[in-house]
Amino acid sequence: MDRQAATRIAEEFVAKQNFDSSGAQYALQDVLERDFGWVCFWGPKDPSVPVAGNAPFIVDRRDGSLHVTGTAFPVDRYIESYARIGRAYPFAVPKHVVVLEGWRPGMLKVSLTKLIRASTDKGLAEAKRCTDDVLERKPVALTFPTADGADAFCAQAEKLGALARRETRYQ
Repeated sequence: MDRQAATRIAEEFVAKQNFDSSGAQYALQDVLERDFGWVCFWGPKDPSVPVAGNAPFIVDRRDGSLHVTGTAFPVDRYIESYARIGRAYPFAVPKHVVVLEGWRPGMLKVSLTKLIRASTDKGLAEAKRCTDDVLERKPVALTFPTADGADAFCAQAEKLGALARRETRYQ
């Protein structure tokens, strides 16, 4: 989809808003291009007419779908969320993940199992299964409520001989 097609979709959306009960006439005022598509701003044709609720909206580059953002928060938060997860609201929520990808010779298996149990809500059998997967070089992803918790676990797992990396994923 190109800018011209996106602008046409945006103008059609704004034209539908001209049928509200206030009698105000609305127009597309600005279109910003982003990797995911276009962020469109609209408002009254007459700038002296006060308007509320004219949230910017996004036209997605992939399929031309339209996504209204909101007015309760700065528009940048809606745009960032859409860029991360394809949803303007509710906002993207970070997940703090440690991926155990393998091990170094001499890894302390029992200690790693104990660390997994102590740091997560996993029972003994599930924690041991995680350690066994690490030994088979199957990636194990563990989620933590905070970045600090994930960082601390990652550092401890590395000291025990696990190959660990920290990621932030968004949902």
